[in-house]
Amino acid sequence: MNFPICNHTAIFLAARTEMTEQQAAKLWCVKSGAIRIDTLAPEATTAKPSFLRLALKGDLLGVERLAAVPDQLRLTAITPSCLSPVNLAEEQQWQQCVLQALLSAHQRHREAIALRCGTVEERVRRLLQLLADAEQDQAGTDLACTLPSLGNMADILLSTRETICRALTHLRDTHLLEDQNPSHMKRRRLENRSHLIRNIQALQ
Repeated sequence: MNFPICNHTAIFLAARTEMTEQQAAKLWCVKSGAIRIDTLAPEATTAKPSFLRLALKGDLLGVERLAAVPDQLRLTAITPSCLSPVNLAEEQQWQQCVLQALLSAHQRHREAIALRCGTVEERVRRLLQLLADAEQDQAGTDLACTLPSLGNMADILLSTRETICRALTHLRDTHLLEDQNPSHMKRRRLENRSHLIRNIQALQ
């Protein structure tokens, strides 16, 4: 579905940037990047935020707030992201928006469950495929992907930073993951850098 978008008021979020309360109160369409959606615990508890799902290119953000859903959500970019506001002037547009959001959220919830099943390397592969597929207009065997931080990946995949790092290193050693900036290969940090996923079918 094509939503009425105002490109001139789009916002750009750097990786690890959390949306403000004012921003989160509006309706947005993800144009690029990936947004992590967490549920916040009630103020009386000390529980950590719980990962709910990802929002990727084409997904809507803010429907829960507009529908008065009582859950408190935190929206954070895990890779550099661009969001465009959606203007719904007619009731029919609103109904279509809600239907699209429900279908998208259902799919993202299924993906979130899959991201926590199997070995850690399998989970990493699924996440990389999701992020790469979301940014591509055409299918191919080699896809570009910006890696989230190790902390974000550990939370999303229900693992540890050390285990995630070992899985990424193994993918690089087997040439399934390649740094797109060879001049920076001496840097130890893999996160928030553009990589090329070789032979995407091998990750499936």
